[in-house]
Amino acid sequence: MLDWVLMLLLAVAVAYVALAVFAWLFADALIFPAPPASYVDTPDQPKLSAPDGNEITAVFLPNAAASHVLLFSHGNKMDLGKADERLQQYRAHGWEVFAYDFPGYGTSTGTPSEAGCHSALAAAYAFLTKIKNIPPDKIVLYGLSLGSGPSVDLACREPVGGIILEGAFLSTFRVVTHWKLLPWDLFDNIAKISRVRVPLLSIHAREDRTVPFFHGQRLHAAHPGPKQNLWVADAHHNNILETNPAAYWDALERFRLSLLSTPSPATAKPTV
Repeated sequence: MLDWVLMLLLAVAVAYVALAVFAWLFADALIFPAPPASYVDTPDQPKLSAPDGNEITAVFLPNAAASHVLLFSHGNKMDLGKADERLQQYRAHGWEVFAYDFPGYGTSTGTPSEAGCHSALAAAYAFLTKIKNIPPDKIVLYGLSLGSGPSVDLACREPVGGIILEGAFLSTFRVVTHWKLLPWDLFDNIAKISRVRVPLLSIHAREDRTVPFFHGQRLHAAHPGPKQNLWVADAHHNNILETNPAAYWDALERFRLSLLSTPSPATAKPTV
């Protein structure tokens, strides 16, 4: 009996070590399957110098009538070219829009990584606040799926007016494992969301099979500040807007208006 227990424990230990080694070696390749660029740079294409040395491609869609700037962090298997139609719709619905590509995506230089995504968003935020002189409380972060990681992280460290998370995950590993099995993780949103004090709009598809619905629910519940949600029935990870556009745009407009009527804590830098 003792020998059987020891063999079982050894098997579990070996499996755990194998999982840890696999995650260490291959996590970035699995999480960041960056597609070939879907666009070519234009002569006036904004290029940002990220803190890690990468050159980040961006796009700015001005809207003189807008009350807020949407700082958009796209999802996986996407770049600025594939996101263009969505970005144009945001401007048509009353937002000013700034979006960028992660390192290794589109025409941005570098190799995709968690640190690279954080650095790219830091460069985008610096461009808006220091070059465009946009007040932080007029910046609303939008994190779509993978983009939720850098968006939540930035909201912990810098003042912003609000944050929108669509198809967000607890962490990247927990999309597969459901529980935290390793001592480290990538884009650990659930560990950071309690430090995000600005208003939150959570958007998630109830039938999401890529990032299951409970991820969005738990993140939303763990956020301590003002919050709204849009849970979309009969939708999946990549078709929330197409499934119920009326509810989607209504949720974004209600959220924007709430930012105008609610004093924002963005002027105080978040506690790390």
